[in-house]
Amino acid sequence: MRAKRSKKYRKLMHQYELTFGFREPYQVLVDSNFLRAVHSFKMDLIPALERTLQGKVKPLLTKCSLAAIMASQPLHPRTNNPIRPEHLPPPTTLPLRHCSHNQDSTPIDETSCLLSLLSPTTDVKRNKEHYTLATSDPPAPKQSNSQAPGKKRKRDPAAEEAFEALKRAQMLRRGARSIPGVPIVYVKRSVMILEPMSSPSEGIREGVEQDKFRVGLNQKRGEEKDKSQGDQSEKTKKKDPRKAKAPNPLSMKKPKKRANENAEAASGLKKERVRDDLEERDAAEGSGEDGDAAPKAKRRRRHHKSVKPTESADAPGESEAVVAAVDSADD
Repeated sequence: MRAKRSKKYRKLMHQYELTFGFREPYQVLVDSNFLRAVHSFKMDLIPALERTLQGKVKPLLTKCSLAAIMASQPLHPRTNNPIRPEHLPPPTTLPLRHCSHNQDSTPIDETSCLLSLLSPTTDVKRNKEHYTLATSDPPAPKQSNSQAPGKKRKRDPAAEEAFEALKRAQMLRRGARSIPGVPIVYVKRSVMILEPMSSPSEGIREGVEQDKFRVGLNQKRGEEKDKSQGDQSEKTKKKDPRKAKAPNPLSMKKPKKRANENAEAASGLKKERVRDDLEERDAAEGSGEDGDAAPKAKRRRRHHKSVKPTESADAPGESEAVVAAVDSADD
């Protein structure tokens, strides 16, 4: 397939997707004339459809189409059943689409069957299942030159049958065009062609585009209105005065410990201890002069504030002097 044609078909299927909601794999209803044309031109069914529709496909064959194919086949002498034709693919390639048009499920005319599947309701024409129709013109009958010249030509039943088949094929394609949203594929001279969008489909597509355009305009107007209102509200708002913020605590210098106060407290405690020791020593000397053996005074246990080890370690000489004074007083 040429690049120009494939681009055209891709755009056309994209329009069907946007307007009518088509999705891959595309469901393709295949009729008997299309299968004969594909087989006569030696074309592969699924690859040819995928190249034409520019996507994955799922071909389907209705029960009525199968009955029409098998009706024209000769009977097998042993089984007395119609012989399977060569142009009919196996069920794995072309699955069967069950259609029930009446209570006893007897097959009806192929054209009526396909049109009923494309549009189930006659009141509102709508391709609800998103089917694609693949059809073709029936093969032309072989002309026989056996008639002698000068004699009146007789009616050929094969030609009349071919003419009726052609009328049915044209009626099928005409009925499919009247249903909006039905892509039509047909074979012409060994080329598979996708028909342009029909008039009802084109009308619906234009209506959808106009609705989108109106919605876009309304949204744009609403956005402009909201923007103008927002600008006015921003203008009416007064700016709040800036408040002084506290400094960052991580950037502040940590306060130093009061070493002087601790040193003074330690020195006052030491002086108090020395004074108590001196008073005890004077009391002991006074009792010795009188001659009376006074009882040894008990040392009172005083609860003082604990001195930090760093501060006590700073003056080791003073603590040793105090201890020596206490020992001499006891002696």
